[in-house]
Amino acid sequence: MSELFDRYWAAAARLSAADTSAAPAPDRAGPVGGARRPTEEERQLLALFAAGVKDDAIARQFGVSTRTLRRRIQNLYAELGTTNRFGAGVAAARRNWL
Repeated sequence: MSELFDRYWAAAARLSAADTSAAPAPDRAGPVGGARRPTEEERQLLALFAAGVKDDAIARQFGVSTRTLRRRIQNLYAELGTTNRFGAGVAAARRNWL
């Protein structure tokens, strides 16, 4: 339960935007072992999301099947604690990935 709490705490959003100077921007911290930076593939994937590129085109660019790409996307969503591209972008920005 403690690890689950730590994971959700690290991904949580601030309740008030008025006091942003008191705390540093959240970094992608795991429940144990410190911060993990995004891989180059994760950065590219997020950039392609932002550009509105479709899954089939992203899969071709990465040289993988659409099914494999969608599995990677779901893993990224799980890591970021979201279920869609917009949420992934917001979570990535909050963690200074972009």
